[in-house]
Amino acid sequence: MNNNLETVWEPKSENVIRDMLELKEKYGIGEFRAIELFGGDGHTLSNKMAEQCISFIGYDINPEKEEGFKQNVVNGEFRCGDSVKLMMTMKAGEIGTFNLISTDDPICIYGEDYCEHFEILNYVHKLLEKGEKVLCVFPVVPKPYNTDKEENGAWMKRREQFYRTMEINLDLEKIFAIYDELFESQNLQIFERKYTCREYRNGVDWMYEFMYVLEKK
Repeated sequence: MNNNLETVWEPKSENVIRDMLELKEKYGIGEFRAIELFGGDGHTLSNKMAEQCISFIGYDINPEKEEGFKQNVVNGEFRCGDSVKLMMTMKAGEIGTFNLISTDDPICIYGEDYCEHFEILNYVHKLLEKGEKVLCVFPVVPKPYNTDKEENGAWMKRREQFYRTMEINLDLEKIFAIYDELFESQNLQIFERKYTCREYRNGVDWMYEFMYVLEKK
């Protein structure tokens, strides 16, 4: 096996934006007031989402990302902070309410033993205004790569626990039930959910964007 082959990434951000706008129109969601948790420098998807928003706040723990964020997200506001810890400890509405919530999290274990969006999605109810429909979007990796590396063993174990399966590759239709339960436990009503491929890696559809239309009861 030749491990020196170049990795070819093929982003499909335009499909994500298309489906987001379709859901926005279908459910009469107002002009997007967005928050991006794990904003980074905003170059992957945040910049394209921000083009559809009247306001866009991006949180990231690394202050060195601010300059790039301001360049890539011209209508954005960068805020430095630990997104997961912030969501765990803040009061509902403390940093505002939003009708577009994105968690563009690292696809690994990171920070203070956080993993993907497994912790942070438990607190999205704190960002919603009661009675307002919102769109919540987050990446899901059904076909992770380099899973046989020793350093990824803990990551695979966390995925096994969260998705309640020992299968490494996920059935996207089946895991809807995991997220349905997660949002319903926060007293959120689900109007629709769907997914679209966000990126190919060497021809493999390794990353999808999940989209939920929610409302706080």
